[in-house]
Amino acid sequence: MPQLCSSAIGLSSESRGWAQAANYTWTNDEAGNLVLSSAVGGSTRYYIRARGRYRIELRESFAPHQSSRLKLFVSDAGVLERHLISLLGEEIREDLDLPYLDLAFAESDLADGFALDDYVNGHRVLRLNDVGPVAAAPDRQLSLVTLVPLSHFLSWTVADLKRSFLSLTGAPVLRGRFYAPAPPPRWLAAPE
Repeated sequence: MPQLCSSAIGLSSESRGWAQAANYTWTNDEAGNLVLSSAVGGSTRYYIRARGRYRIELRESFAPHQSSRLKLFVSDAGVLERHLISLLGEEIREDLDLPYLDLAFAESDLADGFALDDYVNGHRVLRLNDVGPVAAAPDRQLSLVTLVPLSHFLSWTVADLKRSFLSLTGAPVLRGRFYAPAPPPRWLAAPE
């Protein structure tokens, strides 16, 4: 089976560096999935695989890694990259003894230009208006925890997101307890 590498799905070297900062390694498993493994105890793993031309799947498992659960489907690597920056960013914040970022996740907190579908068939879909689906997550409540912040993260560069997760206050993405206004989504444009 062909090996999937970060460049094959469009993940940047910035993502690899961010994973290393969070004490994760990047490898491929025997099924050809890209695997992010916690280097600290190996308790958490994330599996990334392409599921067709317009879908990438992110799965999560915990030791002893006998099974994994679906965490997110995304339409492209730019969406996945921003989710990974936030996912690993929380671990980096914890390592640096920075306070937890309290990210709003109510449907009313959704970024302008995005819509959430109703929870149907075990998933909720995040749509970019006039474009279509960009991500889907399982679980009625956890899907909101994942998709609402993601709707905001898609409007920021990877560098801005990283800066926010290293900031005491979460700036520039957060302003106080709220999401800061951002430029239009950049992930649809050319790579940074």
